[in-house]
Amino acid sequence: MSLNGALQVGRTALTASQAAIQVAGNNMANAATEGFHRRSVHLAPIRGEVVPPNAFIGQGVQLMTVRREIDLALQARFRGAVSQEQSSLIDQRFLSSLEAIQGELTENDLSSLMSAFFGAFSELANSPDDNAIRSVVIQQGVSLAGRIGDVQRQYSDLRREVDQRLGVTVERTNALLDEVARLNREIVTTESGQSEASALRDQRDRAIDELAAYAEITVINQASGAADVLIGSVPVVLGSVNRGMLLRVTSEGGQTSVSLRVAADGTTLAVRGGELGGLMRQRSETIDPAIDRLETFSLALIHEVNRAHSQGQGTRGMTSVAGTYGVNDTTATLNAAGANLPFHVGHGSFRIHVTHTETGARSTMEIPVSGNAQSLDDIVQSINAAIPAGAAASIGTDRNLVLTASAGFELTFSDDTSGVLAALGINTFFTGRSAATIAVQDRIIESPGLLAAGAGHLPGSNGTALAIAGLGEKALDALGGRSLREHWRDQVSDLAVRTARATTALASAAVVRESLHAQIQAVSGVSLDEEAMNLLTFQRQFQAAARFVSVIDESIQTLLSLVR
Repeated sequence: MSLNGALQVGRTALTASQAAIQVAGNNMANAATEGFHRRSVHLAPIRGEVVPPNAFIGQGVQLMTVRREIDLALQARFRGAVSQEQSSLIDQRFLSSLEAIQGELTENDLSSLMSAFFGAFSELANSPDDNAIRSVVIQQGVSLAGRIGDVQRQYSDLRREVDQRLGVTVERTNALLDEVARLNREIVTTESGQSEASALRDQRDRAIDELAAYAEITVINQASGAADVLIGSVPVVLGSVNRGMLLRVTSEGGQTSVSLRVAADGTTLAVRGGELGGLMRQRSETIDPAIDRLETFSLALIHEVNRAHSQGQGTRGMTSVAGTYGVNDTTATLNAAGANLPFHVGHGSFRIHVTHTETGARSTMEIPVSGNAQSLDDIVQSINAAIPAGAAASIGTDRNLVLTASAGFELTFSDDTSGVLAALGINTFFTGRSAATIAVQDRIIESPGLLAAGAGHLPGSNGTALAIAGLGEKALDALGGRSLREHWRDQVSDLAVRTARATTALASAAVVRESLHAQIQAVSGVSLDEEAMNLLTFQRQFQAAARFVSVIDESIQTLLSLVR
């Protein structure tokens, strides 16, 4: 080998050592940089030169590549774990919020107020003429109705929170998709089939890792250097093109529904995992069903209490009464959609009693009813055809039934086998069509004597109070054969079980994510001790190479002096 060849060996050693020192220094500088993947230097000997007698002499070292240390399979598992943890976090967060709204085991929970309400009617049954107990019953009804309304409003507020959070999250997701598409374009342009653009790839991985927190994604790496991103089986990023995501909100029949779509073509995205998947799941599987079950409970409570109360009598009758439920069309049959009554009207009859306040003389009329054949106009005509001169029926301004007694007369009701009194809101305890509107009748609050406790117009009777007191444990068809207490208790128990399960799932998901993060750090993280050792090794290599070049230089100078 010539002296010039020896100089080339030294030059390659110096170049490789400088590059290796720079890589080690860059690793150490980015030891705390989030998303940074450790770089490693890969060296290889240059092919040897043949010298007599047929011996190979090395020609130095070459830098093959500076590689980003990454395990793609491990990275994919980590992103899945991030998605699962964020999804579990959303589950735990909103299930706990619902549990807090219900507030069971507190002094103001719905179970306690329901027990107090039915218990007050039980006390009234013992002393049906006691006005003080009547006031307690009314106040318990007000408290129960108020609590139901509060729970419904807080449920609705929680759903609005989910919808708002969905909007914000979709906006952030789109920003990340834009960033991934932009980085794909820059990576493809920069690399051009050559070595990796490590810094750009780190930035893209960091964006994709954050994206995984919002939705469960699949990443497909292309030979060009681009990375396609799919949600489910639907691509949302193809190379440098972001197909985008949008939140579609639709309203139908007073109900609002949301869905996630691809902005480019409207394809529905079945998002699983991540914050978006958790929010969509909690909206459809937790909050909406909770609202629906509360509505079912409230309607059953209103109807059953009102049906019993509408057939009872208080300590005095009414001079006039207006139904709290009007119809949309007075000519439509009572059970038709055009009538829009909140409760079904069966086939049967009810009795109206007109009592002379001075003599006590009472006239009784039985009014036949068929909810599938009669309209409100028909009911008014039937009442006016049967009722004596002391009273009259008419249709009010709200298209509701209005009954009026002449001076010196009072109205009472009994024996309603059709349910029409409760459906029209005549002589009822509650008003309202939903959990949001349930309330105690104003006229009962103002005149406790109108609170029905008796039945059959018998002095001291407690039949109605007993009937209402027993509703808490009565099996109801509207609730699938369960009582009001059982229906609410089942909802509370189910939520408690799901919340506990979500808390456990969150803890498990966090452990998995932390374990995978530790494994990634073992592969891609920077160890300052290891880099310090590498730095020392390459420093020694550089010093040796420099000394080697110096020796060769001295040899050349000696040869040149001999020539002179």
